[in-house]
Formats: sequence, structure tokens, C-alpha cells
Amino acid sequence: MTTLEPAVAERPRKKVFLVDDHPLVRMGLTNIINQEPDLAVCGETDGEGQVVQLVQGLQPDIAVVDWSLKDKDATGLIATLRQHLPQMPVLVLSMHEELFYAERALRAGADGFIMKQEATEKIIEAVRTVCAGRAYLSGRMAQVANAETREWLEERRGQHTAADVAAPPAGRATAAPQGQPKGNLRLSIVIPVYNSEATVGRLCEQLLQELSPSYQLQLVLVDDNSSDRSAEVCRQLHERYPERVDCIVLSRNFGEHNAVMAGLNCADGDYCVIMDDDFQNPPSEVRKLVAEVALGHDVVYVRYEAKRHATYRNLGSRLHNWMATRALGKPAELYLSSFKIISRFLMQEIVRYTGPDPYIDAIILRTTRKIGVVSTRHEPRHDGKSGYTLRKLVALWGNMIVSFSLFPLRLLGALGVIMLLLGTCFGLYTLIALLVPGLQDPDSLERLSATNWFFRGITLVAVGIVGEYVGRIYMHLNRDPQFIIRSITRHRT
Repeated sequence: MTTLEPAVAERPRKKVFLVDDHPLVRMGLTNIINQEPDLAVCGETDGEGQVVQLVQGLQPDIAVVDWSLKDKDATGLIATLRQHLPQMPVLVLSMHEELFYAERALRAGADGFIMKQEATEKIIEAVRTVCAGRAYLSGRMAQVANAETREWLEERRGQHTAADVAAPPAGRATAAPQGQPKGNLRLSIVIPVYNSEATVGRLCEQLLQELSPSYQLQLVLVDDNSSDRSAEVCRQLHERYPERVDCIVLSRNFGEHNAVMAGLNCADGDYCVIMDDDFQNPPSEVRKLVAEVALGHDVVYVRYEAKRHATYRNLGSRLHNWMATRALGKPAELYLSSFKIISRFLMQEIVRYTGPDPYIDAIILRTTRKIGVVSTRHEPRHDGKSGYTLRKLVALWGNMIVSFSLFPLRLLGALGVIMLLLGTCFGLYTLIALLVPGLQDPDSLERLSATNWFFRGITLVAVGIVGEYVGRIYMHLNRDPQFIIRSITRHRT
């Protein structure tokens, strides 16, 4: 960390503190900012070490923070700065053009977001705007921002004025301490519904009663072509709570993961909880997941204290987790429960998948390793029976292995390599027996076996290599629909 003395001027210059892990970028920004008559860089750091202590000692008027710091984003740093220095504006400087990075930075507590590709004048404009107490969004981001983001940004602009320097207003969206969600947190809950007319209404009522006082709640109910009155019950819930409950009805039964994907495409919260419709996931446990994900995880899974499934389901779950560990590279100690919470960033990445047979946990594992785990209760079903039959469990395993990994092809290739090595060793033994005097000559069966092992091994290796290419093409080109929505009732546009 270096400290620079600002040049003397008639009017005190605003002090700028730089956080970037590239020394050349810091040097360039320093030269650009110090040329301005009203701005000066007072210090810089690469983001490692005691950033808060450095900023507290220098008392800058603004911090300019790079979004990507040492292979991680600046969410945690922004939240920490907001916790200890809530009055200091934070401007995020990034190379990412995707809007959700800007939204994530602003939700974390930043006051502005601008890309490094912008002109020098625009960067200086952003520094001055944020330093004056107003929110700022890069021009390129503003062009693609949706109406909701623009409205939210206008609210931030209206709340940030020069008079806010002494004390931030009560409505200002600042980040809470690590592990504690913000009071204005938007929380979506996606519930795949199948033949649950007796429970889904009571579940939604309890969720609204339990969580509405703490969060801006959105319930997304996805009826997977139930054979009972579940779809009608979901529509009635929307009519009763139009600002809280969204109802999606699929045209046929697509399966749980496809139904969840339909719900995620409609979820608009900062975080999204995925839970079952049968009360086996108690609504009161949602707060545990929110508190854990606020520590900086992208996803938080549930570890059940005691499972209430039937014996065959528990055995199937164990086998499923064992297979997921081998095929998907899942940490061995992680249990892939259906009850989980995901961040907005991860939600955006999941819905990018357009294949016909989504397996959400596989998409999560290939996207992030920022995974948390909490222990919760697992209650018995309040009504009805599980929709998972042995046939559906086997189909789920097959989908996981075939659609999201090349494990079978690679297993076949490994078997071919073993056969090739055995055939080579057997062939060498046969050749030595023929050439070395005194050794018993191999009979016709031994020579034929050596030849078969060798060439069959080569064949399997070749099939495995070709299959690897075909499998990758299949995973990219299969475009059957994930789901088809028959009707949707939402209060949002």
C-alpha cells in the first residue's frame, strides 16, 4: 500500500482511494485522477490485507473498487466497507458488461458501477457523481437495464444527495453486517407443485405469515400438470395475494427440475429458495438459509438432522449422492437436498441452460464452489405420498449421468485402455514364448486370445474417443423444450 499526498489547491480536493489487484491499472487511474483540479488519489491497495484499517486511517471521500479481486468478486469487500464506513461512497470499476454484475454490485451496497472500457471523461464523471452522493450506472449498462432496475436506481439517486454525507437516510440501501440480510431483501421462493391441493394453500399462508415482515417476498408456484385441483388452488392464492404469489401452470408433466427451471425464469429476488410443497421443509427454517447465504455463498444446501423419507428413498438418496460424487465432482460430504437457497448471480447462470433435461444441482456444481450447508429439521409429509417412484429415481440418475457428464463414455474408454494393456502384455508373453528356445510354444487359443484382447482394447478406446466428441456435440445441440407454460398469472410485467 502506498500513500500519496494530494496537490495543494485553493479548494480541498476530494480524496480517492483505489482498490485494484493490477498495479498498472492503479498507476493509470492515479495519473488520470490527479490531473483533475478537484480530485486526488490519497492511497491505493491490491485488495489484500487490512483494507478497512487503511481506509479508516486515510478517511477518503470515495473508494473506487475493482469488481474482480484475486479471482473473486468484490461483494464481500463492499459489504465490509459498508459495515464499518457506511457514509463513504463506493464506485465499482469492472470489465464485465453483463447487467447482473452491475445489479449484484449495487445490491451489495455500491453506489455506482462503471466499466473500464468507458472513456476517461466518463470515469471521472462517475467518480464525481458518486462522490457527490448520487448513484451512478455506466451508460452501456443503463441501455440494457430493465425497467425495474432503472426504477430502483432512480430511487437510489433520489435518496443520495450531498446532504447525506453527515448521516445516510433510513431508506438508503446499505449492506448489512456479514451474515445478516438487509432489511429490504427481496426473497423469491420457488415451489414445484404436484398433486398437493391439500397442502400448498396452507404452506403459502404459513410462508407469508412467517416471512413477509422480514423480506419483500415473492412466491412462485409451478403446477406440474397435477391431476387434482392444485392448479386451481394456486390461481386462487394469486387472486388473494396478487403482489406476493405468482402462479405458473405447465401444459404437461415435465418433472420436478423442469418445473423449478420454469419458476427460476420468473423469480426476481436477490436470493431464491427452492423447497417442496409437502411441509417436509418447515417454513421457519428458511431464515437459517438466508442468514447463511448472506455470508457470501452462492448456494446453501440443507443437511437434515433426521430424514423422514421411506427406506427406499433414503437408500436411493445415498446411491444418488455417491453417483453424483463420481460423475459431477461433488464434494463427498455435501448432500444434494432439494431444499436450498441460491444467489441472484447463480440464478442468472442456471436459467442460461436451455437443454431439455435440466439437473439443477449439476448446473450449480459446474458454476460455483462457494457452497454453504446448514442443518434443519425434516418433517413427515402432512398429506398424500411422494411423487418419486423407483422408476423416476432411476430416470433422474440416468439424466444426471448422461446429460451432465461424460462419465459413461470415459468409463468405457478406461475399460478399453485396460483391455489394450492386458492384450499388449499377453501378446508380448506369446511373442517371447515363440522366440525363446526352451519355453513352451503358445497354442492357437493363447495366440487368438492375445490378438482379441489387443484389438478389442483398441476398438473400445476408439469408441470412447469418438463418443467423447459425439457426447459434447449432443450436450450443445439438443434443443428440446425444458417446459411449456400453458398459463401464467403475475402482477409483474
